[in-house]
Amino acid sequence: MSSEISYMAYDRRAEADGTWTVVDAITGYPATIGYKQLKDLTGKDASEFMDILNRNTVGSTWRRLPRYAIQGLPAQISGVDLA
Repeated sequence: MSSEISYMAYDRRAEADGTWTVVDAITGYPATIGYKQLKDLTGKDASEFMDILNRNTVGSTWRRLPRYAIQGLPAQISGVDLA
C-alpha cells in the first residue's frame, strides 16, 4: 500500500448560468493559463482542462504547478481559443 496521498490541485465547478469553471481546489478561484481564466466553459472542456492541469502537477502530490509555468498547450483545445 502506498503512503502517498492522492491530491487533485484543480477541480471543476458548475455555474448558475449552465457554464463550467476550472478552479484551484484550495482557493476556489478560477484557474488560469497565461492570462486566460478557465471559465464560461462547456462541461467537456472544463473536464479536459482540469485533467491537463492535474497531469502537470510537479514533484510531491501536494505541490501545484505554477499557473504561469504551463507551456506547450495547443492554442485551441476542443474549440476554446486560448489566445
